[in-house]
Amino acid sequence: MMDPWLPKDYKIAKDVEIRNLVFANDTWQIYKTNNNKNLLVSRQPLVDKWVDQGLLNPEVFFKCDFGGDNFSCLLSSERFLLAPLSYKFFEVDKVSALAFAKSLRETRNILKDVPLDDAIYVEQYARLLPVAELSGGHVDDSLLLGTWLTGGVAVPTTSIRRLKSLTANFSKQDLEDIIDASGIEQKVLDGQVDSEAAFLDDFGTRKHSAVKPTKFSLPGATYLENFFHENVIDIVQNAERYESLGIGFPSPIILYGKPGTGKTYAVEKLAEFLDWPVYSINSSSIGSPYIHQTGQKIAEVFNKAFDTSPSIVIIDEMEAYLSKREGAQDFKVEEVGEFLRLIPEAPKNKVLVVGMTNLLENIDPAILRTGRFDHKIEVRMPTAEDIKSMLDTALAKLPKEDGLVLDKVIEALTDRPRSDVAFVVKEAARLTAFRGKDKISQIEIDDALQARALKSTEDKPKRRIGFNNDN
Repeated sequence: MMDPWLPKDYKIAKDVEIRNLVFANDTWQIYKTNNNKNLLVSRQPLVDKWVDQGLLNPEVFFKCDFGGDNFSCLLSSERFLLAPLSYKFFEVDKVSALAFAKSLRETRNILKDVPLDDAIYVEQYARLLPVAELSGGHVDDSLLLGTWLTGGVAVPTTSIRRLKSLTANFSKQDLEDIIDASGIEQKVLDGQVDSEAAFLDDFGTRKHSAVKPTKFSLPGATYLENFFHENVIDIVQNAERYESLGIGFPSPIILYGKPGTGKTYAVEKLAEFLDWPVYSINSSSIGSPYIHQTGQKIAEVFNKAFDTSPSIVIIDEMEAYLSKREGAQDFKVEEVGEFLRLIPEAPKNKVLVVGMTNLLENIDPAILRTGRFDHKIEVRMPTAEDIKSMLDTALAKLPKEDGLVLDKVIEALTDRPRSDVAFVVKEAARLTAFRGKDKISQIEIDDALQARALKSTEDKPKRRIGFNNDN
């Protein structure tokens, strides 16, 4: 954890003194005070953003100076939760869950398309305060709420059966009440979901469906779709036939490739199709400032997955935890050893392990050995044919004029991150609605492509004058 900005016993206001730092980020910190209240301390630009967005009135903040730094502070009663959403919450009751759902709804009434997955939950003011600067490409609200309700398991509210199995303290009616209070619309499409509808969901162009997809499909990644069909789905659906030939539960898998190729998207679609709970191993779920504790947290994640199997464990950015041990510190060697112990146990407990990395060459050879990760699949940037498939699928269910020419879009997006396709389709739909039209035309497609080009330029890191700080 970061060093506290404010020291213990520092008097922040009348009868209010700092006791200890609870959560920390580069732009905010949360403390407990002497009277057990919660205190949010933020840098001014972040507070200015929240005020400008209309999330909170400036009157709820007061100024604080220490060591030459200027901060804005918000004091919250001990009766209300004040914490980042990345915190793994304790088991909540229905009253607390309804309060969170209301906060999500009230925040979304103000901010329609801003990332909330890294937000700070301020229960007293029924707000989720976003920290990220950019819109788009964030966790869907259905998944955000489901993950909060389960205490950290990535399950969308559309998967009621999975959600119910992971929240024993809630009845099905309780969950429906909570989802309804959140304002998240869940729509059943004539009793089934086809692959095209499921794909559109990731583009934000239709509402979620509460029904499990009947067909697994990855438009624009046929090779990966076929791999999952052959090495996971068919084995799961025909377990007896495979077991009679000595083939057990699917083996662990590594998906590797450049950022933006769609590794995470592919695993999410697989989990959605299988309707299994997902457990993630990443910096927020297992990170710890204490030596040896990270290994314990790794074991806890696997044990939870074992208890709710069949399930999926995703090791995100696995090079951070499973890098080569030569010359590594003892605690890093210990973490790799814990994975070496647990990964072979996963198939025996009906847990599918999927590792994802951009740097396969940095992974410890013992992890890559057959018998631990039997499958290592490169996920590539989309080809022109892949882009055409994704565009056709995304536009299939949207109102549009006949004769759209997509050649320019396909050429521009080939070998680009798959999220660029999502942006163009979503932007074209937004422009159509903004201009008061009911069908996407060629003009909106071309303007959306131009907006994507501008966004790509803005996203590039600005060149600094002076010394170059290479990482």
